[in-house]
Amino acid sequence: VFEPNFVPMRMPHREREMNAIADNFGKMFIGSSPKNEIIYGKSGTGKTAVIKFIGRELKEISKGKRNVEFIYLNCQVKDNAYSIIESIGNSIGGDQIPFTGWSMDRVYNTTKNNIDKWNGNVIVVLDEVDRFVIKNGDDLLYQLMLMNSELQNSSITVVGITNDLRFSEFLDSRVKSRLNEEKIVFSPYSVEDIYDILTDRLKLSNANNFVNEGALRLISTIASQENGDARKAIELLKGSIQIAISNKENSVEERHVFVAKSKIEYDAVAETLRTMPLQTKVLLLSIALLKESGAIQATTGDVFEAYKNLTGSAGLPTLTLRRITD
Repeated sequence: VFEPNFVPMRMPHREREMNAIADNFGKMFIGSSPKNEIIYGKSGTGKTAVIKFIGRELKEISKGKRNVEFIYLNCQVKDNAYSIIESIGNSIGGDQIPFTGWSMDRVYNTTKNNIDKWNGNVIVVLDEVDRFVIKNGDDLLYQLMLMNSELQNSSITVVGITNDLRFSEFLDSRVKSRLNEEKIVFSPYSVEDIYDILTDRLKLSNANNFVNEGALRLISTIASQENGDARKAIELLKGSIQIAISNKENSVEERHVFVAKSKIEYDAVAETLRTMPLQTKVLLLSIALLKESGAIQATTGDVFEAYKNLTGSAGLPTLTLRRITD
């Protein structure tokens, strides 16, 4: 229950947003098509959890009444139009589309035919949709809207999830016109909201007597100061519990929270550095060595000279000054 992908059976303090989304999707049960939606909100405000919760409930209540398929795609994982349309086509069933190798026209037409033969409502959730549009443009959204208009027996509803309130500014006017979306904004959780969420998770884990009230209040306060991020609060709670258990303590106290917070922050930086490309690591090391040598400020030229010395001594290729400046 402390994992990021866990979706609970209750979503405290998101009733208003859930009702708005559920009202829209409920239209499919009275013969109408739901509107497309864009869900806005900062990280950790429950956007993904809420939409997955509603998707799970929709599939359950639609059994025996209406074909409903809920397809969740993270645009950081599925980061090109081929993989997204292929995933939609294969989720419905029908003719299988290979992972790669077909033309986009063939993938598009096969997916469209699969959906139309299936005869139902397809809800496609594109999480981190802003990152996809920045990287690839908005042609995918246009293709999905076009496909929907060409369907005879089924419909496609697109739900975009983004933490960028200016997302619609990136879209072409023809896409905006076809999308005609309903906007739902998830506001950050308050300190009391986060406290309630953590209390719920503790009850689910049967660990509610293991965490000190002061520690729970501290975690809620820290998370509320960081944009009301419930995901971070749950991660911090999990880390605090793990530290208390490994120390063979009888309960989680405030000191465990501070240790967990330091560890999480350190781990995030260490993991970022570990996964950087080799040339980026060399460049960062050059800057660190300049600082260690007493340089208070360093020009790009100073950094480049230090970088050249490092690549030369390590036998690595040396990038150009322009590339290093970038």
